[in-house]
Amino acid sequence: MHKRLPFYYGWIIVLTMSIVTMAQTAEFNPVLGVFLKPITAEFGWSRATFAGAISIGTITGGLLSILIGPLLDKIGPRWILFLGFFFMGWTITGLAFVQNLWHFYGLMISSRTIVSGIIAMSVGVVVSKWFIEKRGRAMALASTGTRIGNSFMPLYVQTLISARGWRIGAIGLGLLTWAITLIPTSIFLRRQPEDIGLLPDGKKKAISTNESGEASSILDVSIGAKDAIRTHAFYYILFATSSLYYGGAGINFNLFPFLTDQGIDPGIAVRVLTVWALVSACGGLIVGVLAEKIHVRYLMSFIIIVVSVGIGLLSLVNSVRGAYFFAIAHGLPWGGLPMLQQLVWADYFGRESQGSIRGITTPVQMVMNAMGPLTTTLIFDATGSYETIFRIFALTFLIAGFVLLAAKPPNLVEITKRVSQGTT
Repeated sequence: MHKRLPFYYGWIIVLTMSIVTMAQTAEFNPVLGVFLKPITAEFGWSRATFAGAISIGTITGGLLSILIGPLLDKIGPRWILFLGFFFMGWTITGLAFVQNLWHFYGLMISSRTIVSGIIAMSVGVVVSKWFIEKRGRAMALASTGTRIGNSFMPLYVQTLISARGWRIGAIGLGLLTWAITLIPTSIFLRRQPEDIGLLPDGKKKAISTNESGEASSILDVSIGAKDAIRTHAFYYILFATSSLYYGGAGINFNLFPFLTDQGIDPGIAVRVLTVWALVSACGGLIVGVLAEKIHVRYLMSFIIIVVSVGIGLLSLVNSVRGAYFFAIAHGLPWGGLPMLQQLVWADYFGRESQGSIRGITTPVQMVMNAMGPLTTTLIFDATGSYETIFRIFALTFLIAGFVLLAAKPPNLVEITKRVSQGTT
């Protein structure tokens, strides 16, 4: 059946994963940030108390990924993602019935565990198995769902909250999550092209490799997790991507509250987020094409450094005009980073063991992801301002960009030969 399609089945995988990445934003920081003020106002909680549940759930999700990563390699994403979204929808809907702090923590920890430990890392694992030469554009298209979700999910939730309150907002968000994910994940997802008689990129014959060992998206050379962690590049990449998770989560979670703290109307603030996300989507598509022409090491380093400048601009925002300027200046380069954070692991270490490798890296990244919102809100609660932490984030990104430049690609062909000869 799949061979009779007029196009490569991998593009159906990409479309399905774009739906997955769009739906996961229901538990991403821009959406959670919209819930922050109404929930804390009703119960009298501090912002750090709210963020604490998100941080715990993100860390437990990282621990869960240790098990989920190898399973994605072994059995594929179909039922893993279906069950993930099924239970995530329940936990989001359950927020509408929260009466106590432990209710909130139980539901928020559960939903963040699912999105951080299962869903967030799936796009890099799944798409990288279906594409090699066209991996950049495929990953960019799949990751575009995140930007589309970030553009309309906060607006959707804020509209419901303004009209009927945050509890109705939670119910509407949970139902929407179910509506757009359960059918496509259960029907269309497959583990890898070889399982249905196809080859990566829709090739008619196996892709040959050269002897240079240059880690590139045009080479179908893979090494296992045990060999990957023996390379210096693994740790440079892990440091850089973990830094992005730290700063990105801290900014995204607090962006909506920050804008409203600056006197910007909530309706306008959520439209700023929409512009930011849509501009990011365009940036992601552009970077996806560039990633097939420029090595991910240089492209990603450059974009991280540019983004650090955009973060520096955020502390200067004090008007609607400034907010929209930030949305464009920061959003355009920022849009490429989620895709590049997924792409870099496959380009450096190949596609065969992506789940196992991400099962090792995701716990570290999720700890940093958890610390972002928590440290940001703690500093805000202590100082009444985001200025200090925004400067810290800008410096963190700058350092990450230069560290990634030191990540010399490993010689995959040579490593593969040593493994086959039993010398590693």
